[in-house]
Amino acid sequence: MIVIGVTGKYCAGKDTVTQLLVAEGYHEINVDRLGHVVLDEQRNAIRNEFGDQVIGLDGTIDRRQLAELVFARRDRLRQLEAIVHPAMAHKVLDRISELKSKHPRSPGIVVNAAVLFRMALDHYCDAVLYVRAPLLARIRRAAARDGSSLPTTIQRLRSQGDVDPQFSTSNADICNVQNDGSVDGLRGQILRFLRRS
Repeated sequence: MIVIGVTGKYCAGKDTVTQLLVAEGYHEINVDRLGHVVLDEQRNAIRNEFGDQVIGLDGTIDRRQLAELVFARRDRLRQLEAIVHPAMAHKVLDRISELKSKHPRSPGIVVNAAVLFRMALDHYCDAVLYVRAPLLARIRRAAARDGSSLPTTIQRLRSQGDVDPQFSTSNADICNVQNDGSVDGLRGQILRFLRRS
């Protein structure tokens, strides 16, 4: 069973590429969703590191407040990642093992992760699809999808300096996928990639 990583910068189209693979029978591991679970599990450690300002009225992590704090300063982002990334990586590996045992006839697993290389999850992938999109398209998508202002979007993009393929230290094959906004174009690229793999 092949494991394919899908990564790329903020609003490049990772989720769309992932859904195209799911439509071909792949099982998704969404690392961002796992991160939400880990944020809750590590709530006390996060509160100790960042203070009560990141705790919402309901006692859970205020993800928006935490994001504003950590994306403004790279050192704060690294502090958060030191808390959550090890647990997230452990959950990904557990999920890969679980899917392989439960679905042995499936064509594979897709690991959807913006920080795939930063978390070294590419070491567990047979191939990585790196999704690229023009900067202006990503800024427009961020505004439409997340309601992000231009300064917030720029901060997020700056925090992703090490998500590019040159930061991979694994032997996984890396394939660039160009997202110009056409789902049909993306589908064609994915199907060509699957025929080669």
